[in-house]
Order: sequence, then structure tokens, then C-alpha cells
Amino acid sequence: MNNRKIIVFTDLDGTLLDHGTYSFCEAEDALELLRVKGVPLILCSCKSRDEIKVYRKKLSNNEPFISENGGAIFIPEGYGNLKCEFDKIDDGYLVIEIGSEYKTLVDVFEKIKRRTGINIKSITEFTIDEIVELTGLSREEAFLAQKREYTLPFIIYGGEEDIKSIKDEILSSGLNYTEGARFVHLMGGNDKGKAVKILTDIFKKNYPETKIITVGLGDSLNDLPMLEVVDKAFLVKKEAGNYEEHIKVEDLVYADGIGSVGWNKAVLGLFNNN
Repeated sequence: MNNRKIIVFTDLDGTLLDHGTYSFCEAEDALELLRVKGVPLILCSCKSRDEIKVYRKKLSNNEPFISENGGAIFIPEGYGNLKCEFDKIDDGYLVIEIGSEYKTLVDVFEKIKRRTGINIKSITEFTIDEIVELTGLSREEAFLAQKREYTLPFIIYGGEEDIKSIKDEILSSGLNYTEGARFVHLMGGNDKGKAVKILTDIFKKNYPETKIITVGLGDSLNDLPMLEVVDKAFLVKKEAGNYEEHIKVEDLVYADGIGSVGWNKAVLGLFNNN
């Protein structure tokens, strides 16, 4: 079918990128296939805007992207002559903001910390060296990881009861909570699914004669909203070799491989079957 367009939305950490090394070398065959076929690869990550820009450069990726668990959508100015509503133009991008203001998140976080007495620590409270040791990021990337705009990643040092207490406090404050590969995240009404749906609708409105087919790949609980709204959802194995057990999606495809290995097989298999 010439009148169809496939768009691939992908998580980064633990999915396209290896959990430990952040390498995507195991996915090179599938990445090249997407380039050859002209399939847009849209990065949809919990990473900050500046972190994602590093990987867009490494991947030679010039597509729109979604930062901070759907906190915002960034569309390069002039990209495909897309017409859409947006909140601002910043650094060459049309920015559609979905998440809450960072200051609001910090204020709520500090109140919850004081009220519960539970040991929780946000990413901005760690030193660069601590983030490097915790995540395996380079010092430069650790610095960029702290540049938050729409979410606040943090760690809970406690047991199941403490985790439940923090979740309950966040929800009662009118905000939301999700889990990534290393951090849990405090955020507003945003999630990856909302952002993917908004961007997909923009493509559909701009290409009314084209059938848009969306593909999503993820590994962690924060990817669930994205996997729920795409046409074809793939779940890759986590570092331990298991699948995230809390992700249940109709017609979900379980990719055979950990992280980028599974990602590569999923994408190659998708096009072999089309």
C-alpha cells in the first residue's frame, strides 16, 4: 500500500538503548531498515529534552520527539510542513506542553517529604558523581539528566509500605506517579500515551489521504500508556531477562530479546510480516 505511513515510537533506556551501556549497536540493522524505508522514528522517553537531543544526534534522527514521559512534544520547525497548534517556539522547535510546571512538582515533592518523613531523594539532589554511579551515564549526560522541565525523577529508600504511602500522597495532591527503569517519577497529567496520541493526530490531520499506522516499543511501566494507544505494541525484555509483568495490552507482542536485541528483532520482524 502506497497510501500508508508507518510511524515508530520508541522508549530509550532499556528498550532501544542497552540498560547498562546505553548502546544501540545491537539495533543497527533495524535502525538502518527504518532509514532506508523512510519510517519516522520518534523517541519517546523519560529523559529530559537535552538528554534526548544527544541521542538524536548519535542516531542522526531529525524527527519530532517526546520528553519526560510525555511532558512535552518537540517538533522541529518546518518539519514536513506540518501544521499544528503549539504552546511556544523554543530553540528551533514547536513545543506542545502537556506536563505540569517543574516548580509545582518540586513544591509538592518537598511537602510530601516533610509530611511523611520517608527518605526520598530527587534526581536534582544527587551529585553528578552519584548519578554517574547510580545510572552508568557519562558526567555530561548526568548533568543533562538533572535539567528537568516537566517531571521530577526520584528514588524511594524504603519498603512496600513506604512506596504505597508516597504513591497515595502524590495522587491525593492531584499529581501522578509512574515507574521507569531506575527512578520513579512525579508528574502532572502527562503520560507517554497522551503525547503519542496528540502527535499521531497531528500526522493524521496533515496526511488525510494516508493511513497512519503507529508502532510502539517499550520495556517499563511508564511505557504502558504508549503501548495502549499504538496500533502495534511490542514489549522487550528487561535487563534480568523478564517482561514487565504489569504491562497487559491487547495483542501485545513479546519481543524475543533483552532491550536493543529484542528491539532489533521486533522491528525487523514487523517489516518482514508487512
